[in-house]
Amino acid sequence: MLSWGGNSDTTFYILVAQGYARPKSRMYTCPEMRYLPWAGRPSKRNLITLAAVAIVLPTGALAFMQYRSLVDLESKTKIAIEENLRQTLQSIARNAQGDMQALARETLAPLGSMSRSPEDLKHALGRASELHPEIDQFFVFSTCSCKVENRFALLYSAGAVRQVSGSQLGTDADVGRILDAYRSSLALRPPAESTRDFLFWQQSCSLPNEASHSFFYVFYPLKNTYVAGLILNPQYVRKEYLERLIPGLLHGSDTKASASGLAVGVFDEKESQVYTNASGIKNYQVKMAFAPVFPNWDLAAAYRGSSIEGVARASFEKSLLLTGFVLCLLLLGIILTLRAASREMSLAAAKSSFVSNVSHELKTPLALIRLFAETLELDRVKDDQQAKEFLRTINGETRRLTQLINNILDFSKIEAGRKEYRFVSSDVAEVVEVVLRTYEYQLREGGFDLSTRIDHGLPMVSIDPEAISQAVVNLLNNATKYSDDIKKIEVAVWARDTDIAIEVADHGIGIPRSDQQKIFEKFYRVSTALVHNTKGSGLGLALVMHIIEGHGGQVLVDSEPGRGSRFTILIPIVKAETAPKKAGVEIRGYPVEEGSHH
Repeated sequence: MLSWGGNSDTTFYILVAQGYARPKSRMYTCPEMRYLPWAGRPSKRNLITLAAVAIVLPTGALAFMQYRSLVDLESKTKIAIEENLRQTLQSIARNAQGDMQALARETLAPLGSMSRSPEDLKHALGRASELHPEIDQFFVFSTCSCKVENRFALLYSAGAVRQVSGSQLGTDADVGRILDAYRSSLALRPPAESTRDFLFWQQSCSLPNEASHSFFYVFYPLKNTYVAGLILNPQYVRKEYLERLIPGLLHGSDTKASASGLAVGVFDEKESQVYTNASGIKNYQVKMAFAPVFPNWDLAAAYRGSSIEGVARASFEKSLLLTGFVLCLLLLGIILTLRAASREMSLAAAKSSFVSNVSHELKTPLALIRLFAETLELDRVKDDQQAKEFLRTINGETRRLTQLINNILDFSKIEAGRKEYRFVSSDVAEVVEVVLRTYEYQLREGGFDLSTRIDHGLPMVSIDPEAISQAVVNLLNNATKYSDDIKKIEVAVWARDTDIAIEVADHGIGIPRSDQQKIFEKFYRVSTALVHNTKGSGLGLALVMHIIEGHGGQVLVDSEPGRGSRFTILIPIVKAETAPKKAGVEIRGYPVEEGSHH
């Protein structure tokens, strides 16, 4: 505050000009608060009402009807998926039946056209056994109701033929087991089927101190009441045949079930898992008998990582998404229109705030210049020292006024796309030092403590010295405006990798992280009490960003509310002939650097 002898009106005028006193009748309010997004609420309400009547309500009714249709479709989809799984399991059972019939036809059919002598059977079955090691035993027996002494059974296993006939048929355990299996398979065959059809049976038994053992029978009726058959190796069935049958069918299937990851399991009569192509499946949604080849086993199917309800729900959600997409397209037009209107209103408010703030920024230095000039003209100065003080103040306010006008003019050129930079090979450290010498008086008058760390001998870079000076001045202006109690500013220039870094740090109010991506936008000012009480045009940082981008560099910011801000300008070290010749007018985003300054 400056005061000297004279009338009180002059002193009060100085105080008002410097912002230390204001007339009580004037209210200072935040321009952003007077132009909130909902300031045009009546217009927006009219637009929304019109859109609801013309588009939203009819579309909502159609969407509701479509939703009800999709709900009904979801329940039908579950039934269709279950049927699809069941058909897949039936396909596995049919293929197993076909494989066993082909095997029996290849090995047993020739027995119907040859003699029943043990030597002939031994020779024929020996060749079949060599070709099909998966068969444990072959057998042939008669089914006629003739005298007991005329009935017989031939068993071939491990290269030896054993004949059982007459009364021995009732006492031989192997023959008795085969005959029991044959009668059981006959009981399962529907009456309408031909007696020439293949018959299958599965028999399980538990031996002492051993696990459950299964016998897999295939019966092939021959002519003249004879039946030939075979017993499959259980280890082959469990570990080889199922491993080949089920994955082959699933991979070869073109059904959506297999493509979506179908899990198939086989369970024995004790509900123990015999085979699965997917581990970790606990609940199978569909089960059926693995008939007719393995009648004691069950086939089960499930979706990996999902369920029938989940698959149906996914289909429902996809259909719902497509339905909602059309609705979103209709609503998007309304939203974009309202958003564009809101942006135009916000921009109008920002421009109004800009005019108000710039008017105040222009008025203050002009008032001081006029006051001190009139004081000098009226010869009211006590001594030469005070006169020099007034002249320095006039000079400082003139530079401040010039800087503000330059910002406005440069911004106008940027908006018009006519801003160009004149690049020359320069020493960045020297450019910054010149700025600090010019800005020294303003810092001293504001009571700021300036500390510098400027490295000399840095590489020459191609820059526009005036533009870089303007960017540094704008950062210094922000540092002085938004410093609160701790009036300390740090300026540093050094080489950082392939860039020259210019850093301006303060210990002021700081910037919230949510606003750090917006401060480089034109007219934007952070919504805090101190910012609202501090006048500004909202162009400084926007100009800084445009200048540095025009030099091919970037601006980093590290800030925290209440602990100050650190702005770092990075200018790439490139040759003068490779430097950009013209800056773009688009003000883009910037990286936020996580630093350790605070």
